[in-house]
Amino acid sequence: MCAVDQSDLATRNSLEIENAYHEHWFSLRPDGSYLFHAPEFYLNKGVAKFINGRHRTLLLSQHLANIPMALTNMDGYPIHAAHPHQSSTDILTKISVCKLTGKETFCFPDLPLRYLGYDHNIGK
Repeated sequence: MCAVDQSDLATRNSLEIENAYHEHWFSLRPDGSYLFHAPEFYLNKGVAKFINGRHRTLLLSQHLANIPMALTNMDGYPIHAAHPHQSSTDILTKISVCKLTGKETFCFPDLPLRYLGYDHNIGK
């Protein structure tokens, strides 16, 4: 995670991670499966900054080799724009395994699902 803005993690109190899922990270679907709310981040001159999902990313990085995440933009440009900074393009190539289609199934570690406190991103 060398490309992640460490000061962003520190100011958001994301350095200590409980080994459990927040109940707000998943939504129960009608078929009984769960939809995972992927962490969202953007790249700014080759540094990943989170919009949300710091805790999810750090927790899952302790258990999974690959983590589903949502890239929102690179250097202020939409994802498919042609002018992001070269360092952002380089780091995206380095940290990405593949582009997700939304139909993938992930096997997450067997951890408890709990209410881990107020989440300002969703207001509860």
